[in-house]
Amino acid sequence: MSILQIQDIFKKDIKRPINGVVKADQLNEAVVWQELDEYVPTKELNQHFRKFLSAYLTAVDAPDNPVITDRMGVWVSGFFGSGKSHFIKILSYLLENRKAVNPENNTEKHAISFFEDKIKDPMMLGDLKRIAAIDTDVFLFNIDSRADATDGRTTILSVFWRVFNQSQGFCGQSLHLAEIERYLAKKGQFEAFKNQFEQIYGSPWETERDAYTLLQDEIVSALSFVLDKSEQAAREWFEKIEQGFNLTVENFAKRVKEYLDTKSKNHRIIYLVDEIGQFIGNSSPLMLNLQTIVEDLGRICQGRVWVVVTSQEDIDAIIGDIKASKANDFSKIQGRFYTRLSLSSANTDEVIQIRLLEKTNQAKDAHESGKRRAGRFIRSKRGYFKKSAQFYL
Repeated sequence: MSILQIQDIFKKDIKRPINGVVKADQLNEAVVWQELDEYVPTKELNQHFRKFLSAYLTAVDAPDNPVITDRMGVWVSGFFGSGKSHFIKILSYLLENRKAVNPENNTEKHAISFFEDKIKDPMMLGDLKRIAAIDTDVFLFNIDSRADATDGRTTILSVFWRVFNQSQGFCGQSLHLAEIERYLAKKGQFEAFKNQFEQIYGSPWETERDAYTLLQDEIVSALSFVLDKSEQAAREWFEKIEQGFNLTVENFAKRVKEYLDTKSKNHRIIYLVDEIGQFIGNSSPLMLNLQTIVEDLGRICQGRVWVVVTSQEDIDAIIGDIKASKANDFSKIQGRFYTRLSLSSANTDEVIQIRLLEKTNQAKDAHESGKRRAGRFIRSKRGYFKKSAQFYL
């Protein structure tokens, strides 16, 4: 009988790196493949998936029902170790049907394909395939890593807007500069502007635009050329947009709606924001900022934009921590975040058993063989002791 080495017992490589903490912004190919390949949809997680799928697909199927489309928020709560960050990250892969690449052999596989063997309920698998087939822009990020403290009470709005701009290839640092880029794109002159800027300055626009305050002369010169305006007129226009940019939730929602209008009616945008509860804390201005964002996105975009957030506490507890005099101000946000998922740490053993301790077929056979030999040994010894007892009697 051959003796198995420890590395031969377990199905997966015991020396592989395993992330102890899932990070929303960690999206390199090796991490994405491992997270999809090793994700364990436990009984509890399956219930949460079903609840989300029910709410989301109901809104997809009833786009003209404002009662349903207004419920476009999902609040995922759970303390450290509950897997809430991992849950929304996997959800983002499925909504996008992200293509993952195996770093070992460069094979490609879409996110939904990883779940064909993981999900035993054919109805649930069918719903997952439905959301994977919907054309969706997915924005996944940790709010604290994207926030700029100088934005004050509009911090959350600024992050949402910057992420939206970046997804379209516009500037993610300056909101008003992104508006100029958006205008040029509408006129079909954005590429011409970038080419002209590079000819003038000698470096690509995307590389240099974050330092736009030092490059205003070059920017104005490029704008003058592509818009066929005098440099004075181009400079006045540039300065007017810089000074007059109106950072409001309604303007943001309208920009998102304008973008959606260029897409098919089934196109969706999903914001998945990690650790929003910790970021808000007991700040009523930040909670009001989040409430206004989900309210205006729901009203103006008619259910085509969803916001999924995570928090250690549920939404009622977060609101309860804010002063009682302000509590009534947040009644609307509770209605928007109609779908609430509370994750526990109870399924940790199940995840460890499947993800880390799953045995190879050879190890399972050896284990069963050992059990049979032990059983025969015990039975033989039982007969020996029985005969010995009869002898002494």
